[in-house]
Parts: sequence; C-alpha cells; structure tokens
Amino acid sequence: MKSVVLSIVCLALAFACTKNDATSIPSDNLVGKWEPTYEVYDSTAKKWTSIQTFVALPVIEFASNGNFLKDNKPAGDQDCCGFVGNKYTVKDNKITFSDFKPCPNVSCIALYCDGWKILKLENDVLELSECPGGVMRYKRVKN
Repeated sequence: MKSVVLSIVCLALAFACTKNDATSIPSDNLVGKWEPTYEVYDSTAKKWTSIQTFVALPVIEFASNGNFLKDNKPAGDQDCCGFVGNKYTVKDNKITFSDFKPCPNVSCIALYCDGWKILKLENDVLELSECPGGVMRYKRVKN
C-alpha cells in the first residue's frame, strides 16, 4: 500500500510546473465549490491532458469563513498526513492550509509542502499547482 501511495505521489510530482506571475488574484473570487475537470498540465509537452482514474476526485470548496472542504466534509480530517488542513488563507496567489488533523497511528511520507499556488482564477476556471501533486484544473460548481 505504501508503494502505491508513493508511486501516485511521484507520478503527480512529475506533472508539476511553476509559473511566475506578478499579478495578485483576489481571494474573494476563490470562494465557492470547484469540481475537477480531470485535466493535468503536462509540463514536458506544454499542454493539458486528460487523466484516467478509477476513483472520483473530490469537489473542493473554499468557504468564505476560511474553511476548506472536500466533498462537503472538512478536508483536513480526510488527509491526516498534513498536506491540506481544515482552514485556509490566501496571500500572493498562494493558499496556505492550517488546522491539520494529527495521525497518531499512520506513518506519513515526509514531504515538504507549503501550500498550493493559484496559477489561474477566472469566473469558472481555477488552475492550481497542488502540493503534493501537479497542476490541476477545476471548474466552478453552479448552484
């Protein structure tokens, strides 16, 4: 099981890319529910590619009160290894998480992860450089 998780993390890191953008994105635009488009950015080919998965990726939500949810549940309670927490803040296009759930009976992979970078945020499109992972695209959930 550990090797499967490690393989997934390594594969996701292979798709990671960075973008220098001096403009700051208003964090108010981030508030809402976002569903994955099942697209990742392939930095080698410099294009978006569809991913095939047998597992549904969660809908994420950035609440106006600073809570971060996955599938309508506190995200940090689902990710006890500390990559995301139950709370978030945004500064300089970077999402920083807090309120992490401890993992007393789990051996977590020690990776440095200091948050997610917002690469693009428009009305209905969100592109995030997720840590750990790569660049993922989301679309806003319409109510």
